Amino acid sequence: MPSFCQDIHFSQYNLAPLLVNPGQAGAYKKLQIIANYKSQWASISPDAYKTMMFSADARLFQDKWKTKWLATGLTISNDKAGEGNVNTMQTNAFVGYHIQLDAKNVLGGCLQGGFSQRSIDHTQLTWEEQTDPQATTLLDNKFGYADFGLGLLYQFNKGEIYSKDNDMIIIRAGLGVAHLNRPSYSFFTSGEKLYTKITGHADALIGFKNTAFAVMPGFIYMKQGPASEAFPGCYFRYTIGDPAKSTSIMVGTHFRVKDAFIPSIQFEYAEYTLGVNYDLNISDLKTASAGKGGIEIALRYGLNRTSAKSAASFE
Repeated sequence: MPSFCQDIHFSQYNLAPLLVNPGQAGAYKKLQIIANYKSQWASISPDAYKTMMFSADARLFQDKWKTKWLATGLTISNDKAGEGNVNTMQTNAFVGYHIQLDAKNVLGGCLQGGFSQRSIDHTQLTWEEQTDPQATTLLDNKFGYADFGLGLLYQFNKGEIYSKDNDMIIIRAGLGVAHLNRPSYSFFTSGEKLYTKITGHADALIGFKNTAFAVMPGFIYMKQGPASEAFPGCYFRYTIGDPAKSTSIMVGTHFRVKDAFIPSIQFEYAEYTLGVNYDLNISDLKTASAGKGGIEIALRYGLNRTSAKSAASFE
């Protein structure tokens, strides 16, 4: 029996950086802690897909080393899917290194390693071929696997992220590789293995000088075996009051090609950011979903200020 699956994902990718690319651990802030929640397809089934993730990443020794630092991070996620209560629990640790090449350029990379556990209640599932009640013994109710990945990240920083001039140009581009060891991912004894996933991404924050406005275009492309996904979009940011107080609002929309439009809003106040978006389904599934995809909420605490000029984040 063939099966199809995908990694967990969040549409507000700037609030799930470690999921996109391990190289983003410790890249933008001295410390950040993020909680993510996503619900999908509740309009189709009461057994909606629900995904939750907690992540934290930080810089080490930057105050001492000044233009270079170690990076560390941790993610814990839980994903529940469908009538069979398919549950995937994942824990990943990250370690890496970033170096400021000069006043404007930063290069870094991180390794990721972790362990995942999958479980299923197969008594809730039936198949047309399943005439023998003992057929479900072919299934493992629970299994685990190790998983490894890595990522690289480049940053260009011109100007200050929070300044009255608002003339910053900040660009980042990266490449992440997940499932390097291609772990087994099936409840069947002779099941499938995860394809290695390659993710390329690029973002920019461009301020309009002497105004309160900035634009943040971005693009992600993911390739995993025969499947691929393109995800372009753009935010518009308005800074409220004194830029030094880090208060802003961002609105925008992204497009998951052939699948969904995703309008989003994010509000930043000092060290805190709250983001909300909704996926509007436009795929063939819209007949059943009535265009309703799912809601996503993210909350971040992040320390922006660091000793290196290029350390500022633009999320």
